[in-house]
Amino acid sequence: MSERKAHSTTQAPAPLPVFSQAIESNGFLFTSGQIGATAEGTLVQGTIADRTTQALKNLDSVLKAAGSGLEHTVKLTVFVSPSELYFQLGHCLPPLTLDSSVFSQSQITDYSQFAVMNAAYLALMPSPAPARSCIGVKELPYGTDVEIEAVAVIPGSGRREGAKL
Repeated sequence: MSERKAHSTTQAPAPLPVFSQAIESNGFLFTSGQIGATAEGTLVQGTIADRTTQALKNLDSVLKAAGSGLEHTVKLTVFVSPSELYFQLGHCLPPLTLDSSVFSQSQITDYSQFAVMNAAYLALMPSPAPARSCIGVKELPYGTDVEIEAVAVIPGSGRREGAKL
């Protein structure tokens, strides 16, 4: 069995007690999803592009805490959701500070904001871009409209470039 090591940083929102920000195993780093919230736990105001940018900055902070970074990602999964549903139903989970006006400018309900999210995403991605999936979901934690998780290589971890898994 391979060894697993947890990594965390205070430069991204603190995880709940039921998961780690990232787990290292066999030279790879697997992150939990990051949303567009500040390290203090306040959801970023503005558009889905603003929250995508913050989620990617959070991911980069988590990756860098483990000796990696966005430039070493091999796979990202992006989850998008129509966030206004949380406010209509009154769902809010502590400790994030939520305000329904946060989402007044954009909600992905039918991928109509897909291009906006992609533009923010591409602005921070290395070339070549990592593999990616984008999944539309009914709702996300804290009522946000975007969450991103990553798999990255940790440079110098002993895994050779191009090595078979």
